[in-house]
Amino acid sequence: MVTKADHESQKVIHAFILNALSDLGINQDEVGFIGEEDLRSTGKHMFIIDPLDGTSNYATGTEEFGVLIVYYFEHKLQSAVMYFPMKGLMYTSELGKGVYLEKNGAIEKIEIKKIPLHNSFLLSSMSYDDEIKAGIPQKILALKPLFRAVRMYGCIGLELVYILEGIAGAIIGFGCSVWDIAPGMLMLREVGYEMYDFEGNLLELDLSKPKNTYPFFTCHPRHLERIMKYVSK
Repeated sequence: MVTKADHESQKVIHAFILNALSDLGINQDEVGFIGEEDLRSTGKHMFIIDPLDGTSNYATGTEEFGVLIVYYFEHKLQSAVMYFPMKGLMYTSELGKGVYLEKNGAIEKIEIKKIPLHNSFLLSSMSYDDEIKAGIPQKILALKPLFRAVRMYGCIGLELVYILEGIAGAIIGFGCSVWDIAPGMLMLREVGYEMYDFEGNLLELDLSKPKNTYPFFTCHPRHLERIMKYVSK
């Protein structure tokens, strides 16, 4: 689903980044973009943009939507921002410097809460036919006894935030694009979590193929073996 807001948001973000980098003396031909709404260009400085994560939520009138941006340079995710305007929450991260939350004018560093799986949520989605065909419902049912409950918010950025906040213990997803998960990937790594493919390997993003989609799950490495027993089935 695509709305006018998706396109307008991407235009504003694209123009803002180009202007800001120009002020820093960086030429536009050095800047590349991968954006959800058919924004494709290459450059030394790469920005990956999801201008409206949770489009269906936005169109329906719920608060679970946001803007996700990550900066990629020298083959590494360098910095990221995830902003949820209706909730007044902005998460930022820079490689090696942790994750910060700005809320009500105050900024605090995120300290991950170590909670047992049985006191946390499992987050997932069954919004698309591909998720059903891939057996996501069966994986959810198999994993459910390990968790307090299963929740589906329809906004992968927000779900990744719930990992950071200690609300969720794991996420299992299918068909996510690089703009859905790259910002959260950096933030998760900053607090000791990882994203994995369904074979238990560290998830690798291929920016040369921006249309790729990624089956993945995320959890703390200490829970990897336990969760893999069910994800790999």
